[in-house]
Amino acid sequence: MKTGWGILGVAALIAVTLPAAGCSTACPAIGYVSTLEVTVQGGAEAVDDVQLCTDEGCSAPEPTAAPAPSIAVTDHWIELPGGGFSPAPGPSVPPPAYPDTRYIGSRQGGDTWRFTFILGPVPSHITLRALAEDGSVLAEQVNDLEWTREDPFSPCPGPVTTPPVVFLVGELSP
Repeated sequence: MKTGWGILGVAALIAVTLPAAGCSTACPAIGYVSTLEVTVQGGAEAVDDVQLCTDEGCSAPEPTAAPAPSIAVTDHWIELPGGGFSPAPGPSVPPPAYPDTRYIGSRQGGDTWRFTFILGPVPSHITLRALAEDGSVLAEQVNDLEWTREDPFSPCPGPVTTPPVVFLVGELSP
């Protein structure tokens, strides 16, 4: 008789927990990025860079990749502890330095910039600055952004999008 109750108990446990297992959502532990595209109009030829600023700080340019290390043929070898040999270490190439900011900007073409938002919430209020080659500010523009989820039906967080922003740069009035 005990075996009958044991089987019945296991079946009851499965019947109770199986529907609950279908309701849980396991979101992948992957990062995602959201971007904003900015198009400069009315004086784009004078603009060297566009900077995006929020209360948290301003964007930084995208880091440039360090040159790839070349493979050098050497007569200097080091014996490895497990057997075998390895080329002796030579001068190393430092990795690219990433700026200490959540916003990375990169020029996509003559008048278009893309800003990538790294970790954390995206801003709803931004200030754009057009910078000349000497770093002086040519123009500023304040924008409110309205973000929408790329997949509004997903129970997991994910990237969001906002319409492109047109940045009007022209003669500054005195």
